[in-house]
Amino acid sequence: MKIGYARVSTQEQNIQSQIDLLKEYGCEKIFSDHVSGVRDDRPGLNSMFDSLRKGDTVIIYKTDRIFRSLKNMITLIEKFNNMEINFKSISEPEFDTTSANGKFILQIFGAVAEFERNLISERTKLGLTNARKRKKLLGRPKGAKSETIEKYNYAQHLYEIKNIPIDKACKQAGISKTTFYRVEREITRN
Repeated sequence: MKIGYARVSTQEQNIQSQIDLLKEYGCEKIFSDHVSGVRDDRPGLNSMFDSLRKGDTVIIYKTDRIFRSLKNMITLIEKFNNMEINFKSISEPEFDTTSANGKFILQIFGAVAEFERNLISERTKLGLTNARKRKKLLGRPKGAKSETIEKYNYAQHLYEIKNIPIDKACKQAGISKTTFYRVEREITRN
């Protein structure tokens, strides 16, 4: 099934020309948004992804209508590939996964994304190794924060002195029961 997606940045802009073009191109369903492309939460785009099925083709007028950045493009193209969805841009024929050239170009983008992830992983590992050499403490700090201990003490006061059930005492103190018992174990160990 051909699925169309159209977007304009503001309510004042006219989205109808994109919708008409997508209909001419044979789109059976069209999803749209009237929001800035920089927003992560686009209801029309989210609804479109919910309705996509294996073998569908997503058609857009122009790539800047769906992608916010190169990184976002790579992420969405990977999502399309994982779902086995084709992707096609009407005004940019090089973006067409139904053709061999389009698949090749998008595979290059996928390879670039994988390369970037590998570089990030290598930098992270190197950073951790260097931090260990400097005897830097890594990971979550041990022990509860002073704010958490205060909440624990207040919950314990409510429980022991005021005879309020522990779950209500914790809720009133703004601490979960799990955290309450974790702090209690830490205090009794010391």
